[in-house]
Amino acid sequence: MIRIPYAGYNYFHENGWEINRPGGMHFYSIIRIRNPFWYEEDGRMKYVDRPAYLFFRPSDPEHFYLRNAPYTDDWIHLEADEGELETLFDESGLVFAKALIVHDSSEASSIMQSIAAEARRSGENHEKIMDCLARLLIYKIGDLSRVKEESDFNSGTLESYRYRFNILRGRIYQGGEAARIGKVSDLAAEMNMSVSYFQHVYKALFGVPVTRDLIIARIEYAIYLLRNRNLSIAEVASICGYETIEHFNRQFKKEKGCSPTDYMKEHRIV
Repeated sequence: MIRIPYAGYNYFHENGWEINRPGGMHFYSIIRIRNPFWYEEDGRMKYVDRPAYLFFRPSDPEHFYLRNAPYTDDWIHLEADEGELETLFDESGLVFAKALIVHDSSEASSIMQSIAAEARRSGENHEKIMDCLARLLIYKIGDLSRVKEESDFNSGTLESYRYRFNILRGRIYQGGEAARIGKVSDLAAEMNMSVSYFQHVYKALFGVPVTRDLIIARIEYAIYLLRNRNLSIAEVASICGYETIEHFNRQFKKEKGCSPTDYMKEHRIV
């Protein structure tokens, strides 16, 4: 079982911060530094120009800092039975004592916030909860680290859009919201962008076209309705924004491998 004796989220230091532990420390560490920083790798200082993660074993020297400028980080210290964390980090493809830039860290950041909150609590299942959250965090960072940013944007330009686009994407997948979005041009207008530029930014951020997300969101909502509501196929198609049953059937079968009728027969639970 993984234990997390200490955790912190959104620790802010107005005039900078420095950690220098040449002999390491007793715990494994996961640190997310939210600003540019310097850190020591193989005896040399390296500069990282954007937020990144650092992972340390108990014996790894730790030296990282940002001086004379605002510094913010999230951090957790972990311990477990011998070899357990080494195996978990290895399975996730995460490398110790080397900065890792993750292009969208919002999900992992949310997990770290949950860990810091749970660390202040107690209860019958506290240790199990912390174990699950630690594993979830490591696997999530591992998955995110394999998502490559392929874009002709520079990193600063792209990151400046991420917050607004994360909200938009969450809205697309919020129940039946995708059905109420008429055209991609409507979304582009909300962002005060041309359609082509909006689509370019969206794909650069999420790796899929916005039209693809709209289709997936509509089909997911259709599945929810087919399983839980006593509606006809035509009614489901209409609610999900399809003008014809034929179009709905075609997209549904392409995504799920069967017709809506066959899916409803097998999965409806009402």
